[in-house]
Amino acid sequence: MPRVIIAKPTGFCFGVERAIRMAKQGKKRYGRVYTFGELVHNPLVLEELELEGIRTVRSVQQARDGTLIIRAHGCRPEILNQCRKLGIKTIDATCPYVRKVQNVARRLKEQGYLVVVVGERNHPEVRSILGYAGADARVYTPRMRVGSQKIGIVAQTTMSQKLLREAVAKLTQFRYTEVRVFDTICEEVTARQEATTRLAEKTELVIVVGGRKSANTARLAEIVKAAGKKMVFVERTSELPRDVLCNRTRIGVVAGSSTPAWVVREVAAVAKIPIRRNGNND
Repeated sequence: MPRVIIAKPTGFCFGVERAIRMAKQGKKRYGRVYTFGELVHNPLVLEELELEGIRTVRSVQQARDGTLIIRAHGCRPEILNQCRKLGIKTIDATCPYVRKVQNVARRLKEQGYLVVVVGERNHPEVRSILGYAGADARVYTPRMRVGSQKIGIVAQTTMSQKLLREAVAKLTQFRYTEVRVFDTICEEVTARQEATTRLAEKTELVIVVGGRKSANTARLAEIVKAAGKKMVFVERTSELPRDVLCNRTRIGVVAGSSTPAWVVREVAAVAKIPIRRNGNND
């Protein structure tokens, strides 16, 4: 039987657990509730919420007959203003760590800095941060040139420390009067990345469990690939390819912060079932 090691921490992070709890409490209190975009980036969680009557909408107008829940990734301030104008009640489930980045970006803008966000341009969290950072705020790219003399750098909470360091090193090559750097990466995200690095060193295969839209889960997969280890990315147990488990003696399992703990346990249980090259289970 192969040894299966589950990286710690696992299960929901604080922000995801909080958002799900607030959504369910909102449903009980107000009846008809919607989430503005996917509450979290995990299809199993979204399926569960859908069964409980918590639907995802893409526009504020779709929630005019109910209460709108702001996703864990946050939203641009104009969305909240639009809700107020239309008289739509909101429940703000923005992760407190994301809220911190929004506040830092807002303060930098008010102090005259051009804000540079190190993150994924089209990720909802980055779009929400840009909404607080001012019209001239930019998303970092290696080839960017910034005309401002004062820049403030913040990071998407699910970025890797390596990518943030690389961005800061690149930007500080230019002659700015002042550069302020705020490490706004979530501590638990960093802890999961470090655990993945350690796990990859002592296993033959790493199973990454999480939503394919999840930025923090994708980062874990990148770490395993960079370590040169075999990696399998699955959202649910049924996707686990049995052939890659053949003759493995040490298998690692890591999970994104929006992955339910029960899925991780289920994947680990399946990975423990010994399989030989002839396709037979022992």
